[in-house]
Amino acid sequence: MQLPAGVVAIARYVKPGYEADFEEAVRGVILAASTFPGYVGGEVLYPETKRGEWQLILRFDTFTHLQEWEQSPICQGWIARADGLSVGAPKVVRVNGLEAWFALPSVPNTLPPPKWKTAIVSAIGIYPVISLMPILLRPITSGIPTWLATIVSISIMMPLMTWVVMPQITRLFKRWLYPSVVKHSAYQSSNSNPN
Repeated sequence: MQLPAGVVAIARYVKPGYEADFEEAVRGVILAASTFPGYVGGEVLYPETKRGEWQLILRFDTFTHLQEWEQSPICQGWIARADGLSVGAPKVVRVNGLEAWFALPSVPNTLPPPKWKTAIVSAIGIYPVISLMPILLRPITSGIPTWLATIVSISIMMPLMTWVVMPQITRLFKRWLYPSVVKHSAYQSSNSNPN
């Protein structure tokens, strides 16, 4: 039996004027994490605006390896450094595998939807990409070996799915994926109305 992968997404707001220092710290975190057993990869999602939210995503092959990294003195040192460069407490979300595609900023600290729902929504998002990508790439990939064409296709499809298609599909299906959260937020909104 394969253990589930460990993924952590950490979102922070950086103190004004410390963006370059924070970026250096984030790169240091990724470099340090890469020396730990089970490290699979790390990414930085830069804010849309200068004062926006920075996100760091770290992936390990198992949740146990992620925990070993998070509990290490090296990780704790990087957390202390990031704390000094950011405003407020970080938002930390731990997910397994494709659940990261279903994290909505407007639905923080919520459990991911059931796997059967994620499978359906993933299929809805993946189908058009898989269907159209080979047609669109044919002029570029027609003269190269199949294995290389596949690598080219995947290297375009995965970022497209991760940062473009799935965030939009997840927002579109938000009410179905997170029915109790949507009801709760609607209830909160109606109760916060002073009229």
